[in-house]
Amino acid sequence: MTHLMRALDWILDQVTLLLLTVLLLVVGAQIFARYVLNHSLFWSEELARYLFIYLVFLAAAIVLRRDGHIQVSFFVEQLPPGLRRAVAVLVDLLLLGFVGIVLVQSVRLALMVWTVPTAALLIPWTLVYLGILLGMAAMVLVTLGALWRHLAGRPGEDRAW
Repeated sequence: MTHLMRALDWILDQVTLLLLTVLLLVVGAQIFARYVLNHSLFWSEELARYLFIYLVFLAAAIVLRRDGHIQVSFFVEQLPPGLRRAVAVLVDLLLLGFVGIVLVQSVRLALMVWTVPTAALLIPWTLVYLGILLGMAAMVLVTLGALWRHLAGRPGEDRAW
């Protein structure tokens, strides 16, 4: 399972790096075209918005993996180790439930808008909502890894592996 999680880790890092690079290039091209060439790229704003959607949801999985989301852990840290572990398992289960619901709903939404094209790029809206689906799927895997680690009683430096 560790190899799978490390592979997911590497893929998420590389994809978000690529998305951020393309986003910066698209926005830079739009700025150059608008202010230097006095011509607006009609597709750049929409593409930048969709790239940002992918970037946000995939980066949320990375932050979850690194245990970087905002949390108030003062009271949990005061608990004895056994109870602290139980709270960690409960949090993992609640998070898994929430992320699972969002994942299922994003699949339903993506299927509903398969034939609806976007305004400028004319791609199916499903491709836009795929970013939510991929981010939630990655978060499910990260949370399952954390749950497995908490149930096995193996504390680690990072969230899931």
